[in-house]
Amino acid sequence: MSYKNPKFLVLMVLGPPGSGKGTQTELLAKKFDFHHLISSIIGKQYVAEHNDPQTLKQKDRFDKGLLFDPKWILDVMIKKTKEVLSEREHDCSGIIFDGSPRTLYEAKIFYKYLIDLVGEERVRAIVLNVDEIEARKRLKKRLICNTNGRHVFTRSEELVPGVPCPKDCEGFLAERDLDKKEIFDVRMATYKKETMPALDYLRETYGVLEIDGEQGIEKVQEDIIKGLKLND
Repeated sequence: MSYKNPKFLVLMVLGPPGSGKGTQTELLAKKFDFHHLISSIIGKQYVAEHNDPQTLKQKDRFDKGLLFDPKWILDVMIKKTKEVLSEREHDCSGIIFDGSPRTLYEAKIFYKYLIDLVGEERVRAIVLNVDEIEARKRLKKRLICNTNGRHVFTRSEELVPGVPCPKDCEGFLAERDLDKKEIFDVRMATYKKETMPALDYLRETYGVLEIDGEQGIEKVQEDIIKGLKLND
C-alpha cells in the first residue's frame, strides 16, 4: 500500500507521561480533521478483542506501567494505520498519533514505514518537553472518565472523583491507576530507558519539532501549528 496524497500529513506527538500529548493530539485532530490514534487505547482494545497467548501477556505489562512489547504494538499499529487509510483516505487531512513510537525498535521501523506510505516530507514528529516535577504535578490533578479514556479532565472544585463525566457519556470521573505514584515511577523510568533513545534516533535521523510543553495549553498548540505551518 502507498499513499501519495501531497496534502495528507502524518504527525507523531511524543513526550513523557504528563506532557500533554493527549490534550494536544485531541485539539489538533479536531481543528485540522486528523484521524486520532492513541497507541495505549488501541493496544487495550486489541487485548480486549483477542485471547492468543502473546496478546494476553500485554495486559499484565500495561497494568504494571510497562510498555507493550515493541514488536507486538508495532504490528497492531501498522494494522490500524492500514485500516484507517483504506477507510478514510479521501475524507481526512491525515493521521495524528498519540504515543507512537515509544521504543527505538518502533521508531526505526514505524517511521520508515510511514515515509514509504506518504513520503518523507509528510511525516513529522513533535516532542513535548516537560520536566519530571511538572509532569508529577499534572498527573496528581488528572481525572478520566471510567467508561471512556479519551475524556480527560483537570481536578477542580466541581470536577472530583465520582462526579458524572461532563461529556454526558454516562461515565464517572476517577483517578487513573497509571497516574498513581508507584506506577508513575515505573512509567517515567521506562520513558527514560526505552523512549528517550527512540527520540534521539528520530532527532538525529529525521529531525523533530521541539516544543516547550510546560507552557499553557493554547500556547503549546500555537507553537505546534506555527512550527508545522499548518495554517499556511
